[in-house]
Amino acid sequence: MSRLHFHCRHAYPDGFHLDAAFEADDSVTALFGPSGSGKSTILALIAGILRPQEGRIVLSGETLFDSSAGRCLPPERRRVGFVFQDHLLFPHLTVRQNLNFGQQRRPSRSIDLNRVAEVLEIGDLLERRPATLSGGQRQRVSLGRALLRGPELLLMDEPLAALDVGLKDRILTYLERALAEWHIPTLLVSHDQADVRRLADQVVVLEAGRVIDAGPVAVALDRAVLTHRDPAFVPSNLLRVREVRQTAGHWQGRVGEQVLHLPAAHTGPEVRVRFLARDVALARAVVEGVSVRNQLRGRIRELVPFAERVLVAVDVGQFLWAEVTTEAVREMALQPGDAVVCLLKTTAMQLLD
Repeated sequence: MSRLHFHCRHAYPDGFHLDAAFEADDSVTALFGPSGSGKSTILALIAGILRPQEGRIVLSGETLFDSSAGRCLPPERRRVGFVFQDHLLFPHLTVRQNLNFGQQRRPSRSIDLNRVAEVLEIGDLLERRPATLSGGQRQRVSLGRALLRGPELLLMDEPLAALDVGLKDRILTYLERALAEWHIPTLLVSHDQADVRRLADQVVVLEAGRVIDAGPVAVALDRAVLTHRDPAFVPSNLLRVREVRQTAGHWQGRVGEQVLHLPAAHTGPEVRVRFLARDVALARAVVEGVSVRNQLRGRIRELVPFAERVLVAVDVGQFLWAEVTTEAVREMALQPGDAVVCLLKTTAMQLLD
């Protein structure tokens, strides 16, 4: 089983100081935090692009860096694949040649180029050059090249930050396909909590070069948001819906033991739906005679007050956010532990394949 042990210190001339320690297993681990918190620096240290001033990095039993032992493995000998935000493809090479470059440098596991092209749907791009590709196509090629290194660890530095919402969703789907196909341990840098919820199993929360929390996404990410009361936080919910089926001409599934009506057909037995906290209304009991079909029962876990709104954390078997006004909280006398019903319009949900 691949495992990463990281404990490094590194200071920049501008005064920023990284002093971080964490472990990551063979799943997807996100490095989450605001810009300037040290996320990309950590990836650069692991990849060997940057040499830490002090510390130790061990990947799957192999020491990549140890300041006390004077060991620093060069980047080309580290069994990692790197996906950058700006792709960094070789402009003079075709897509096939860019992918072959990844294969030629492969240090460990064998991954077939044709299968990569099939999963990422880039087979028709193989003879083209990067300058002729769209941003989404370049990102898929960059991911393919990193996969073909057969890495022990895949590093992704904000791979979705420069993409618009529609394209971002499509690339997320390709990422999920690739991670499910090859089960490569992954370290994902992101400041977008929706991406972290969708892709990651574990999260390391960073602030000003320090690890302030770590653990399962559903616990550590929410704890960080609740603790820091970030006024710029825009909650996005992601629910896993099981036992999806068509009933009486419409689609529905289950969130735990509760029924959730879905906005469109889906062929698989499980689907994820995304929606914003502002699309969730709260009631004290099931509301009769309204057009909102989804009414999920749950209990309030936490209330996070801001200037003109309150974020309400509700446990419905899975965790979700509701955004309500301060007046609504006062009038309903909402408190942690209270039983509530979450009202969600079917049209507010987005299906994720």
